[in-house]
Amino acid sequence: MKKLLLVFLFIVTEVFAQPQTDVVIYGATPSGIFAAINAARQGHSVALVEEYKQIGGLMTGGLSFTDFISQEALSGTFNEYRFRALAYYENKYGKNSKQAKDCYFGVNAEPHVTELIFGQMLAELPFIKVYTQHRISNASVNKNKQGESKIQSASFVNLLDNKAVTISGKVFIDATYEGDLAVAAGAEYRIGREARNEFCERYAGHIFSKGGQILTGGTGEGDKKVQAYNFRIIMTDSIENSRKVEMPPNYHREKYLPIAAVFKRGKVKQIFTQSAEGILRVQPIANRKADINDIKNAPVRMSSLGKNYDYPDVSPEVRVKIIREHRDHILGMIYFLQNDESIPSEIREDAKVWGLAKDEFTDNDNFPYRLYIREARRIMGDVVFTEHDTYQAPHSIRSVLNPNAVAICDYALNCHGVSAPGPVYADMTEGDFNFIPQPFQIPYGVMLPGKFDNLLVSVAISSSHVGFCGIRLEPTWSALGQAAGLAAHLSIKNGVSVTKVKVPELQSLLLKNKAKIIYVSDVDADSPYFEAVQYFGNIGFFHDLYPLEQVQIKPRTIHKLQYMDAMEYHNIHPEKPLEESLANTWIQQLPASQQAKAMALHKSKRWNRGAFLTALFQLK
Repeated sequence: MKKLLLVFLFIVTEVFAQPQTDVVIYGATPSGIFAAINAARQGHSVALVEEYKQIGGLMTGGLSFTDFISQEALSGTFNEYRFRALAYYENKYGKNSKQAKDCYFGVNAEPHVTELIFGQMLAELPFIKVYTQHRISNASVNKNKQGESKIQSASFVNLLDNKAVTISGKVFIDATYEGDLAVAAGAEYRIGREARNEFCERYAGHIFSKGGQILTGGTGEGDKKVQAYNFRIIMTDSIENSRKVEMPPNYHREKYLPIAAVFKRGKVKQIFTQSAEGILRVQPIANRKADINDIKNAPVRMSSLGKNYDYPDVSPEVRVKIIREHRDHILGMIYFLQNDESIPSEIREDAKVWGLAKDEFTDNDNFPYRLYIREARRIMGDVVFTEHDTYQAPHSIRSVLNPNAVAICDYALNCHGVSAPGPVYADMTEGDFNFIPQPFQIPYGVMLPGKFDNLLVSVAISSSHVGFCGIRLEPTWSALGQAAGLAAHLSIKNGVSVTKVKVPELQSLLLKNKAKIIYVSDVDADSPYFEAVQYFGNIGFFHDLYPLEQVQIKPRTIHKLQYMDAMEYHNIHPEKPLEESLANTWIQQLPASQQAKAMALHKSKRWNRGAFLTALFQLK
């Protein structure tokens, strides 16, 4: 009896020793960090668990020149981060300093600065507990009679001492690039490309494309291949802060000798370049550094095409091997380009001015912590984001309206290629495409895996391969992370599953927290009209503001590589006097029960557009 009592007491002690929290987030990517911050600000306890030693995902692991087109698409907690980054450079170097200018309004911060700011943002919220160097091992899941799953707890291995840590929670968020928590819980997922006929997407399947145009030779067939990965290396031309790239341990000169022929044919005349005419793309950030990236469809690739197909679905040990192979490839290639006599001497000498930045990744030989996982698993649900969600709406300059939107994006459908050139085209990467649509909306449902009550996925979302290629950007994932954190709050507060969270309530909370759900280029979060403009824009008030026959699109002004002016015809001129015809159009789009009050309001005084929308907003 005494022995049984001791066993019972041990079990009870173990149960109550398990960390218990409201929200469990796996993946301290920017998306995961912003999910944690938003949930904690609503008063919830949060466990933020990360496999790596460093928080911040790719934004602290080399990706400092983050992808978007116009600043008008940025909002919410991501803007809080970038405004802090800008303030850091202005306070340290001066408001008119080169550093403040080169950080480009805070979005091109150095990795160590981003890590500092993320750490500060998390430290301000005592409800968040961060577990680094903890890897998911399994998830405890209950299923009801309808086959719906509910995660009870997730177990992680502490990589420092190999001990298990089990954390129970009310809502779970997967913010990893790979969807590892969702898969551990048994969620359905996809890897690779759909066939063109599955969703009727132009860029789906086996494809050859150039300048947005689809070429002959592609089959449109689906496969399990994923687009290329590479590291985003931080390099500098500053002699004081530069460390030369040395011969890596697994260097094999013969592997890189075919590169010399590319120079002999005159295909490439420069290695490091800001244009698309070289091998390594120089993307300038603060303090004379650059985020060095792959150049799409270049004759010589920084990416290891085809060497990453297995990565999404293999063991951690095999992933480590694949990561090491990518590291060896790029270090070996840079060493070859800077030192091998088969490369023309003037090109070699020009390339030698670039070295690894000595003040970044100081505990990792100045090399980035994270491999750039452009796409891995996609956790599938009832709502699937596809190329069609980025299309232009009928009779409108705007993209298709999505009333359930919780985030927006202004970027291209962009894939860095899947397979190496040949045999169809000797100099064209198969699977590469790039097409810039109008800024588009992303619905709440893409974060809801099929048949799960308490799981949200903010990075490896439910989408087709082509759809994912438009979303796979840190500002966009960050916006989805903010939405996930607030959705978790509403789920707990209202005692409902995440699938039953009322999207209008979530949208209202997002707007109160300065997040955008539709693209409007001239009313930002600091405007008194912001919430009203976002609300009415999301029900279609602005889709016919500019008749298509009056639209004359001009090329967007480029400010810095891909950063451009706002998309034309997406402004509403909030200070412009309200025209009678426009007022009538807007009023007719309101519910019938509100139209009489709205008409009386319109007749009561002269309005400008923004003020009238705000007054209508207060009527609802």
